[in-house]
Amino acid sequence: MTTMVRMSELLVAVERGQFALCDENAPFSDRTWALPALAGRQLAVNDSGLTVASTVAMHDAGLRLELWDGPPPPEPAGTPLGECVLDVPSGAVTAWAVPHGPAGEPMELLEPGPYGVRLYRHGGGPAARARQEASDPPLFTGLERYVVQLWRVAG
Repeated sequence: MTTMVRMSELLVAVERGQFALCDENAPFSDRTWALPALAGRQLAVNDSGLTVASTVAMHDAGLRLELWDGPPPPEPAGTPLGECVLDVPSGAVTAWAVPHGPAGEPMELLEPGPYGVRLYRHGGGPAARARQEASDPPLFTGLERYVVQLWRVAG
């Protein structure tokens, strides 16, 4: 049975309908940091980081990062967005508000290397967009929350 090692909760600014999760040292000093193009996908990964598509163009999303000692059980609620592998050479990940930079403190992982990543979204969608537009002034918090599960994989 797998166990959660640590958890971090924060807010990340979503702009242009996206935010990122990347190695603590991004943007890397020896090359340009480039977000992978989403092209209709819920998430996309390249050697710089993981980009997540939001259903709301601009707001502050809740984000819970979970580090597990092995593949975690599925999140009991929420919409699964996908699974991928993210290389973390520094051994810590940072949520990245595009284009503002890091959101909150980096979360230390077990060690540098590749990590399995599974994403879930709570809320969002047309109902959240309608709530945001109907509010005066418009709502910019409480519209979406994400859960990111990470665990070390061989590689």
